[in-house]
Amino acid sequence: MKKILQYIATLAAVVFFAAGCADTYVEEYVPEAPVIESFAPAQALSGEDTPIVVTGRHLHAVTSASIGGREVRILERVSNTQLSIVATRDARTGPIELVNAVGKTASEEVLTINYPVPVIRTDELPAQVDMFGELTLKGQYMAVVRKVIFTPEGADEGREAEILSQDGAELVVRVPYVETSDARITLRYSEADAEVESPFDSAPRIGIVRLVPKLDALSFDRLIVGRITTLTGSDLDQITAVKVAGESANIVSQSASELRFMVPLVEGFAEGEGNTAPLAIYYFDNLEWDDVRETIPVTVLSFKIWEGITTCCQDAACRPLSSFFSPETGVVYHNSVWPTEVDPLSYGSGGKVCSGENTPSVSEAEYNSVNPYFFFSANSYSGSGKGSLQINSPARNSTLKNFYLKENGKGADRIFGGAPASGGGFGTPALTFRYLDPAAPNEKELADKVRNLDFLSIDEATFPIDPVQKTVAGVNLQKPTASTNSLMWAPGVFPETAVEQRDVPVDAVLLVLYYNHKGADLANVKRIGFIHIVSANYLPGSTAPSLSNVTYNVCWQKEDYKY
Repeated sequence: MKKILQYIATLAAVVFFAAGCADTYVEEYVPEAPVIESFAPAQALSGEDTPIVVTGRHLHAVTSASIGGREVRILERVSNTQLSIVATRDARTGPIELVNAVGKTASEEVLTINYPVPVIRTDELPAQVDMFGELTLKGQYMAVVRKVIFTPEGADEGREAEILSQDGAELVVRVPYVETSDARITLRYSEADAEVESPFDSAPRIGIVRLVPKLDALSFDRLIVGRITTLTGSDLDQITAVKVAGESANIVSQSASELRFMVPLVEGFAEGEGNTAPLAIYYFDNLEWDDVRETIPVTVLSFKIWEGITTCCQDAACRPLSSFFSPETGVVYHNSVWPTEVDPLSYGSGGKVCSGENTPSVSEAEYNSVNPYFFFSANSYSGSGKGSLQINSPARNSTLKNFYLKENGKGADRIFGGAPASGGGFGTPALTFRYLDPAAPNEKELADKVRNLDFLSIDEATFPIDPVQKTVAGVNLQKPTASTNSLMWAPGVFPETAVEQRDVPVDAVLLVLYYNHKGADLANVKRIGFIHIVSANYLPGSTAPSLSNVTYNVCWQKEDYKY
């Protein structure tokens, strides 16, 4: 009796609430499973998403619906006595089944699913299409299509195209690889649980434009491991791989008329000029290839070379904020890894790894635990630098503090934290830079050798150091060797005001000296290298062009100097 009274009280509350809110339907209690009394229409076309209106009772709280045992989408719960569902292409002939929290029910009648035959309108089919391009197929009943097959003329099997979008009237595909210049298009669709393909004999034909890459005559007669090599020609954007002795090269840039790749180091190559290898290009998803040269000489230099390097200056708004480059590893490091990968020794000591500029005060083992690296910064629009770009040794006390660990960082996100006035700290490796002046004949000759890679090694024999006369390979270092700004390595190139310049052709060559733990003296040179600054984007910031970035190539000694 108590349960009956509780039910009557609950039902009375529901009736009272519904009477007071005429526009609101509330059903707080579902006493029964759904009931299906009828539905319409009695038939539907597969794939046409036909709405089926179901009439019955207790329908407002239905949670799922199926036709012929396949779940379909509930389009709208109209009221407690009516809802609509969609006969999708997954539906099968059979009863409609509805489920709510109490139970489920099935219709006595069967909904019949009919399977239309999709047809392509050949009068709207283009005469030809680019391989791997998009093609729109217009016709009837295109929504039921499961696969689109392109079969080359004379072939027994075809390849499936990627379906990008489809509805009842049209279907958009990406054309697959086709071996010939003509193909037939067939459609595969479902009839119940069977897959059917449209007849091949009556399938429409279409021309396939195969953009086969064509190379110009090679502008080089040898490959140099680590160097960027350029191929020119037509339709080179179709190339998917360049291989040297079967090893894939890193493609640096690519357009229809030009492709630049870095020659890989292949296992078995020996240092020097005695290597040969086949050079090949692959295209059409590596399904076709051309042997550019069956054998071509390959040189493995006795020094490291890194080409096409780009790093940013110190503004926290740079994208990406990657400012540090190590000529030892060839890696451009994001600012965020400076404490962990670039210079953990300096980070751990709070920047107290030097007693003065380029004067390390740590042990030899500690000093050697950090790879050499350098970075670019920018001077303010006032003062002696007047907005110039500057290359820096880490072991200076005035530059690292301006770099941010994350993009759009605040003062606390600087490498040494806080504002620049806080003093910052030193980085570990000691380096100096010497601009090779094209107005000096011997310096121009050396710079041209660097540009053309007209040497096979970097060592004490090729580039001798005279600590007494203060020369390296005959270049007098009496000029300042500390971090040199753009007035020294790119005279007249950059403006002294906030004027944006992109792709500025710098073409400057710097001699780089990397010192051991004893500091910046020619007697302490550990390794040398060269930086060929190719170009720069001079991008103004609020007080300095610190959004700028610089692109350059680097040659770097593999072994320490032996005195």
